[in-house]
Amino acid sequence: MFKKIIWPLIVTSASILSILFLYGFIASITVSRGEEEPVSSEDQTEPVQEFTDELPVAEVSDILVMGDSLGAGVGDEENRGFGERYRDLLTEADGEERTLANMSVPGYEAPQLLEQIESGEFDSAIASTELIIISIGGNDLNRLQIEDELTISLEFEETLSTYIGNLEASIEAVRALNPEAQLALIGLYNPYRQENPELSRFLMEWNFETQLLASGDDRITHIPTYELFQYHLDDYLSFDQFHPNGAGYQAIAEALDRILN
Repeated sequence: MFKKIIWPLIVTSASILSILFLYGFIASITVSRGEEEPVSSEDQTEPVQEFTDELPVAEVSDILVMGDSLGAGVGDEENRGFGERYRDLLTEADGEERTLANMSVPGYEAPQLLEQIESGEFDSAIASTELIIISIGGNDLNRLQIEDELTISLEFEETLSTYIGNLEASIEAVRALNPEAQLALIGLYNPYRQENPELSRFLMEWNFETQLLASGDDRITHIPTYELFQYHLDDYLSFDQFHPNGAGYQAIAEALDRILN
């Protein structure tokens, strides 16, 4: 009698426990996947933090930073970027406090920077500042897809030409609002450890054309970073192995201080 009752109970209980265990296992996988951090990249490196064009930019400032994720300071453990670090160097040198505004948006390419300037939303900030630091171009270059040598070379030349055209237009739009401000253009560095002659050539040509544009106006300065980072990637790159860390941004700030002052 007991055997007839107990065995069905045991089988039923075992079935229920198996179902519960299986459900719990599946739920744990779902939760763990939901908690995974998204991979950072800028095209390879977009940050976890969200940024929009609606930035609280001060209408009057001594220094204005414009551009992409480098301008925004992505990767800096202290969230200061080269803008705040450069401002602090100036204060340390003469004891004078300076104001800083930042309208940089991670992911921006040169056409988006031009649209932002021409939107009119930041006219007061641009018109009132003494120094404008621009970091742009890394995303424009990084979106190139390497195929055969002929195709990538043609695509690069077209991308570079479009970038220079947009940068020239951006500078003209800034000058229309602020003819006297000093402009500083941050050059590109190579974040990749593996030597790639084609990429190195592209970067050198990109920086050369940007520097050539800057040389046509004594109120525009090109800030080189290629050599600055070339032998210091272990020291200067953040965890995403693309953006600078605090030390990298400090190195850029010191280059700004050394060249502009």
